[in-house]
Amino acid sequence: MTDNTAESVSPSTEVSDSEYLRQLGVEPRFKRALGFVTGSLFAVAFQGPTTGALLITGATLALGGPAFIWAIPIIFLLQLLLAVTWAELSSHYPLTGGIYQWAQRLGGEFIGWMTGLFYVVAIILVMPAVGFAMNIVLSGLDAGITLTLTHEVIISIITTVVAAVLMATSVRVVATLNSIGVVFEIAVLMVAAIGLLFHQQQPLSVLGDTGGVQGSGSYFWPFLVVIALVVTQLVGFETAGAFAEETRKSRIKPSQAIIAGLTGTALVLFIFDLALLLAIPNVGKAMTDPAMIPDVLTAALGSGFAKFFFAGAMVSVFSTAIATLATIVRMIYGMGRNGQLPGKAFLTRLSPHTDEPLGTIVVAALLSMIPLIFITRIPVIVAAITALIIIPYILVLASLLVRRLQGWPQTRAQFNLGRWGLPITVAGLIWTVVILWDAAWPREATNPDLGPLPVIEDLAIGTLVVGLIWWFARLRNRQPEQEPAPAAPGPG
Repeated sequence: MTDNTAESVSPSTEVSDSEYLRQLGVEPRFKRALGFVTGSLFAVAFQGPTTGALLITGATLALGGPAFIWAIPIIFLLQLLLAVTWAELSSHYPLTGGIYQWAQRLGGEFIGWMTGLFYVVAIILVMPAVGFAMNIVLSGLDAGITLTLTHEVIISIITTVVAAVLMATSVRVVATLNSIGVVFEIAVLMVAAIGLLFHQQQPLSVLGDTGGVQGSGSYFWPFLVVIALVVTQLVGFETAGAFAEETRKSRIKPSQAIIAGLTGTALVLFIFDLALLLAIPNVGKAMTDPAMIPDVLTAALGSGFAKFFFAGAMVSVFSTAIATLATIVRMIYGMGRNGQLPGKAFLTRLSPHTDEPLGTIVVAALLSMIPLIFITRIPVIVAAITALIIIPYILVLASLLVRRLQGWPQTRAQFNLGRWGLPITVAGLIWTVVILWDAAWPREATNPDLGPLPVIEDLAIGTLVVGLIWWFARLRNRQPEQEPAPAAPGPG
């Protein structure tokens, strides 16, 4: 649908997935090739536990001491508020594009447009991080390898092109490759964790050690910095909902996958970081070395296993690239289908051979390469990605809060929060505002000045300006497109 008002009800739940889509005003076109497991693994891949560990763990140890690990369960519990909310929204609106569609259905075209734009900008910034993470991986495989920024850019481009070519085959092929990669990634992380636990160098009490990072002040302030970094590893689980039209039992399986994707990533991260901290021979020295993971693995498990770990990391980084590009494709397809992007016919045309939107794949790949032209401080961009994703979170939650106060939902989805919906929405909205405030606070570690303003403000304001220009120039006064009218809601 593309009308300029928000949709107040969901259609009848007592129908097939395809008929449910038609009642939402969307004609089914995709093959339903995904399930709960593949959807969950897409969400895990997007969050990228290994990539996050390589990019973030050294920094969080340096800034928060070993006690940083408690940020993981705290953030998980708070992010779970969002996960169950996204699960209910996905159950009501199982549409390609996920969070963009939820925003458009709840808040209308403008909220949908800004949500989709901010989300797409955020995830295309992930691709430069792929090259940076691959640099760390290759250095771990061979200490003699020293890659420059130019090499990182080339690696990112090659990875993007390969992922795009694979994506053009079919979602089944992509899901299979992604699932194999993520299962291998989790297996390698867990084997590494078990091995590290057998080479414990620190007592459990080290998990309460702040490393003196607070100086004579409160640990609360450095812990806020840690939270701003750790939360980057636990966002994006809602991407499982972006594939809903390609998922069997689309009104429940993507919802379950959203929750499982967050839970699995948090659990794997906590276990691996716990084992890593206990195996560190010298905590003080490790806090001064952001790239300490290879050294700890080599010291505890030998250089052979360390190389095996980084071979697994290479697979996981590629899985993250596949999941990221696949999500960009679904977001752009959904926005194009709703007429909010130019070239609707090109963006939504499916290949007669693979049922994939080849034009959208090409556009997504090209957009993913644009940040490589001007980004030089890639680790800083990781925090900016999170802030730009949190803005859509806030837009959706604020729209949802308004709708709940107006009586939404009037029908029960297969996954529903019932009377808990309103308090969870309020709590989730407060939490996302806190995350955005924390991430956007001007500080060298997470939001330094790279231009006229700190990087997050630069990117957010630039995205907002572009969004407003396009809205007022092309979208505000356009005539709603004719879609099949939604059927009357069935009994709740």
